[in-house]
Amino acid sequence: MDSANNVFVGPNGYFKIVIDDFDGTKVNAWHFEDAEGNKSVNLAKLSTGGHIDLLANIACATVGSFATRDIIKRMENEQAAAGLIMKKQ
Repeated sequence: MDSANNVFVGPNGYFKIVIDDFDGTKVNAWHFEDAEGNKSVNLAKLSTGGHIDLLANIACATVGSFATRDIIKRMENEQAAAGLIMKKQ
């Protein structure tokens, strides 16, 4: 994937990974879309931009265990960034 080829379509169109902003070195914005067209938030803000990583299908026990490991911390950070809660000292 690169600036010219910024969409990867998964098997049978079940999902897409879309690079929204790539400066040639760093992925600044990317998102995941499901088969119905539902889109994730910009997932680049969760990493340093050197790569993209995605585990999908929270209903799967294997994926679910990875996804739930740090979900509370991520939610607290997002809420604090949005000014919804005070960040813990």
